[in-house]
Amino acid sequence: MKANKMVGTSQSLSDIQPTNLEDLLSPFAGNEAFYRRLIAIFEKNLTQQLLDIQQLAEQGKMSELLVLIHTLKGTAGTAGLTSLHLALYDWERKLTELDGTTDNTAEYANLGQHITQLAQAELAQIHALLATSTHVDPIASTENASEARSLTQLTAELNTLKQHLLEANLNAVDYCQAVQAKLAKDSPFAPYVIALCQSIDELDFEGALSQLAALLVKMK
Repeated sequence: MKANKMVGTSQSLSDIQPTNLEDLLSPFAGNEAFYRRLIAIFEKNLTQQLLDIQQLAEQGKMSELLVLIHTLKGTAGTAGLTSLHLALYDWERKLTELDGTTDNTAEYANLGQHITQLAQAELAQIHALLATSTHVDPIASTENASEARSLTQLTAELNTLKQHLLEANLNAVDYCQAVQAKLAKDSPFAPYVIALCQSIDELDFEGALSQLAALLVKMK
């Protein structure tokens, strides 16, 4: 059976090498909870990105297509989709050579379909590996054990969280979730902590620092 090779790139669907869960999580310091949130954010944005790529390719809008290819290449690499990242690297290089021309763009009209196939195949492999996990999310196990936190305790925990954010430490993701899980649902600060954790989940550390600063002022 011949490999399903993508036109215009050295990558093919058969190039996706099987791996194990440990290897998958290795670039993320083995933090499975963080990786699951990261891949969920990636997939949330992927559908529209693929539709946009297909439309721009069909219309021959190479300059706009290049921007989108470059963006997806970066997020695919960050999310651990190595084969997709490398394929997009190849496409970016080839499209750069075509930028500003229209003579040969017709052969790239199916670019969106090729990228979609590769993304779906690699995501299926990733989810298959995640399904083998025996990991128990410590946050989920404490969701029903919220306790009253003193203002002093909460302030100390938020200051620790602030340090994680300043250091761009990915532990901030789990740490914020742990703070949220221990916070009583009727706490006046609960809505602010929930919003803060959402920003951190999306890796918007700069925005989270601003939210955290405002929360700490409210707590004084």
